[in-house]
Amino acid sequence: MSKANKTLLLIDGNSLFHRAYHALPPLSDKTGENANAVFGFSNMLLKAISEVKPDFIACAFDTKAPTFRHVEFEKYKAQRPAPPPDLYPQLPKVKKVLDAFGIKYFEKEGYEADDVIATLAMKCQMSNVKCQIIILSSDRDVLQLVDGNIKVQQPGWNLKEVTLIGTTEVKEKYGLEPHQMVDYKSLIGDVSDNIPGIAGIGPKTAAQLLAEFHTLEKLFENLDQLAETTKAKLEAGRDIALAAKKLVELDRNVDIEFRVEGLGFSPDWGEVKKAYEGLGFRSIYAKIEKMEAGKKDIVGIKDNEGTEDIKGKKTDNQLTLI
Repeated sequence: MSKANKTLLLIDGNSLFHRAYHALPPLSDKTGENANAVFGFSNMLLKAISEVKPDFIACAFDTKAPTFRHVEFEKYKAQRPAPPPDLYPQLPKVKKVLDAFGIKYFEKEGYEADDVIATLAMKCQMSNVKCQIIILSSDRDVLQLVDGNIKVQQPGWNLKEVTLIGTTEVKEKYGLEPHQMVDYKSLIGDVSDNIPGIAGIGPKTAAQLLAEFHTLEKLFENLDQLAETTKAKLEAGRDIALAAKKLVELDRNVDIEFRVEGLGFSPDWGEVKKAYEGLGFRSIYAKIEKMEAGKKDIVGIKDNEGTEDIKGKKTDNQLTLI
């Protein structure tokens, strides 16, 4: 990546935290508590730091409070099961890891982490510090933020591979500009967030309609140009789609105070090593030593097929880190 401009890495903390938990088997830290989410989060963080080489870093988290989306739509995410009991007790340990790196994290009641990320990105673009922005997230909602200056680094389900998504990649996959992803999701809905779409309008049709009419509003202004069956579906679902758009679109004006210059990444590696030594993450400790020495061969999660990162001994169906 060119370093002509500074680089800001924005981390979707909740997205990575959940992805790590569900991707890895249980792993015990020194206290005997499950720490697989901490371990996976750490590996994704180290991989991103190694690849992006950021000048600035910030992280965002959800809060326990309902968001404005829950107020707008009572059933928002209502179908999701309760989190596993050993998931959220790991979150303070993730935040301690961020503290050890000197990485600031932000959260705001009433908003989700990706709203905070959208705001951080927008304020950075409006500041005097010109940055290439990389968003580390597995949440497709942040694709709406992609532009010539913002890309998304998306971890795979196994945490090994990452995909860097820019404007070109969004166009290739969806046939749309990134900013059209809001209207696209408003038309087709999102099962994971319990957002209803328009019945009978699938991804292919939604992409074709937006490619022709560009926005949801323009589409509804020109229903007479459509085939009767499609017109009828859109007329019946107009209110659903317009209501969904309020849920889908990220808020870029969350009331948070920060200065880009205050997000500078210059870790005290001694503190970082102390944090991982306390957790008992020896393989991560070894990676930190390489990073401290300025070596470039820091890689992400490895599996247990002759590789190095997930090592342990089985104890009561768990892996204890060694």
